[in-house]
Amino acid sequence: MKKILFNVFALLIIVMCVSVTNSYAQETAEKPLTEKEQRKLAKKKAKEERKKAKELAKKQAKAEEQARYQMAFEAMKGQNFVLQANQVYDRYGNIAQVTNTINFIKMEGETCVVQLGFEGIIGFNGVGGITLDGKISELKVTENEHGGLQLSFNVQGSMMQASIRINLNGADNWADATVRAQTTNTEVRFRGNVIPSNLSNVYQGATPY
Repeated sequence: MKKILFNVFALLIIVMCVSVTNSYAQETAEKPLTEKEQRKLAKKKAKEERKKAKELAKKQAKAEEQARYQMAFEAMKGQNFVLQANQVYDRYGNIAQVTNTINFIKMEGETCVVQLGFEGIIGFNGVGGITLDGKISELKVTENEHGGLQLSFNVQGSMMQASIRINLNGADNWADATVRAQTTNTEVRFRGNVIPSNLSNVYQGATPY
């Protein structure tokens, strides 16, 4: 009899413990967050969202950069592109910010146009500078292991001959070009974006013949 009573008592204790535990767990789960806890949780979620947005923007920017690079690479390989310059340098490193619609190097097949211009000045070509338009010779195309591309060639115009070297880096469509006039031994560097000819927006000035 005592043994039976003991077992019943033990069972009651277990049932009561389980009931209390379940009641506590339910109470804890249903307990609303305090205002401070809500702010903390909202701040954490906002931080996570900002991190995700930043990572996504970075991936999109990288993809767009790669697309521009690939477009420029193919255009240069196909000899049908324009380097629209935003900056020009002289041989001493002096830099000038310029308008990219009148400062460019344009290659289309076997011909090339090199133009230097400054707004507000008439110049020889009507846009404040000079324009060389001629045939290409001695073209050399070099690719490097980092994805860069270099074109080097000569251009023979009616009044001037120049040697040109254009370097496209391994990312995006930025390129540097060196133009050296062989008749006067002067040198100008262009820096800008390489784009296919059909997407360019340049104005070609007068070419002396």
